[in-house]
Amino acid sequence: MKKILITGGAGFMGYHLTRKLIKKYQVDIADNFSRGGKDKDFLNLLKYNNVKLFNLDLIKNHNKIQKLSKNYHYIFHFAAVVGVSNVINSPYGVLVKNFKLLQNAIDIAKKQKKLKRFIFSSSSEVYFGTLKNYGLTFPTKENTKLSILSLSDKRGTYMLSKIYGEALCEQANIPFTIVRPHNFYGPRMGASHVIPELFKKVYLSKNKKLDVFSPKHRRNFCYIDDGLDLILSLISKKKSLNNTYNIGNKSKDITIEKLSKIIIKISKKDLKIKRKRDIFNSPQRRWPDVSKALKITSYKFKYDLKRGLLKTHEWYKSNIFKH
Repeated sequence: MKKILITGGAGFMGYHLTRKLIKKYQVDIADNFSRGGKDKDFLNLLKYNNVKLFNLDLIKNHNKIQKLSKNYHYIFHFAAVVGVSNVINSPYGVLVKNFKLLQNAIDIAKKQKKLKRFIFSSSSEVYFGTLKNYGLTFPTKENTKLSILSLSDKRGTYMLSKIYGEALCEQANIPFTIVRPHNFYGPRMGASHVIPELFKKVYLSKNKKLDVFSPKHRRNFCYIDDGLDLILSLISKKKSLNNTYNIGNKSKDITIEKLSKIIIKISKKDLKIKRKRDIFNSPQRRWPDVSKALKITSYKFKYDLKRGLLKTHEWYKSNIFKH
């Protein structure tokens, strides 16, 4: 049985990836639980004999790191400091920690005897500097020239950490694939993202109005199962070795206002949208060109936006809003 290591395995992407892999692989999860939690869904994964949890900090726990296997076939590096509020509150920490997390993950990769692929989860944020400085072509291709924001820009530190992370992978002399996820959503994604935030506001609404910030901003949303299945399909192809890919849905982007209307309808509430100000320093548009990934995988998406939102709403209604 092939062995997999997922750093940040208790988080949103890590949990769902583990859920997909447990039927075929030995999965080791490394997480310090600074963000991901030991909720019932995660604890259910640990009941499988082929899932093992390493409760460790990739930066501090060097002794525990030594106990990790030297026989991983795939390493997925998802561990990172994320979230706009976390980034703005600790921009220096973002730069230092995200670098050290990746550096240590690469060191683990270099010790492997059977490593087929190191998968680094970058971000759609790498395009933000180009969007702000020069404007972007949409949908946006991977070969877009990347630009950075002012080095004093706190939010920009996350983007910098991911761009530098991509450079580390390129120069590390390991077999890698870099993925740039675009607005993944689904069950158990936390609360500080636009989709669960909107569902929560609709659920808690005491009047007939729903405040919607950045109503004209546009996003391309990708249901978590489609995003991860595309990544898994991608890394099974030799052509994806040492290459970088946008990961998102192939459908067109939509406005946050239109998204809000769909969420209101799914929630079966009678609410009218109240347009509010744009959120400061938030990208006006994200829409990836995913043709590069689809060309070598021929992946067929299973979830349109409505179906994905229905499944997401069902989970939040059962696990979060009822409490």
